[in-house]
Amino acid sequence: MNVFADHSFGFFNLWLLMLLYALPILVTVVCRRGVFRPTTSRFASSRNRREYLLFIASKMTMLVYFLYSVVLPMHLDTVVVLVGLVVYMLGFIFYLAAWITIAASGGAKVISNGPYRVSRHPVYLSSAVCFVGAGVVSGSIVYLGLSILVGASHMRNALAEEKICLETYGDEYRRYAAGTPRWLGCPVRAQNKHI
Repeated sequence: MNVFADHSFGFFNLWLLMLLYALPILVTVVCRRGVFRPTTSRFASSRNRREYLLFIASKMTMLVYFLYSVVLPMHLDTVVVLVGLVVYMLGFIFYLAAWITIAASGGAKVISNGPYRVSRHPVYLSSAVCFVGAGVVSGSIVYLGLSILVGASHMRNALAEEKICLETYGDEYRRYAAGTPRWLGCPVRAQNKHI
């Protein structure tokens, strides 16, 4: 890994991984936009000024991250880069499963199946894994650092989203959150409780 990677425009650049990352979001927004309806109205109003500024900063950082990927060639010639690609693909599989679950949900209730059984935020978690994998694939320490920053800011946004889910779904979300880890783990089964 170098501090800075080679820079050149080309087809086989890191933008391919970023496009692959964006496809599930785009398909869901275009084909199933109603799935976001229950939380959309609370999205901006639930965030305090600090959370809103952090959200905007994370999206601006992500834009720089995506644009920078256009000039980073993928050289799949070292074990480290291949490991990065495997990390990216593992994250992407979990990410894709989360988006399929979101698209199939209809948006009317708390999603608690698929990846949402083992994580309250599988999209944010898997995004961070994808970004770190892409950072390793880049061969650039600078891009890897930017990848970690973007991943961490994504995971920070999950905390604000929990407030939105609590406002939207109330006790249903509280029960879900009580039995499902925030990031990853085994769900906690209710013991002799009627939910």
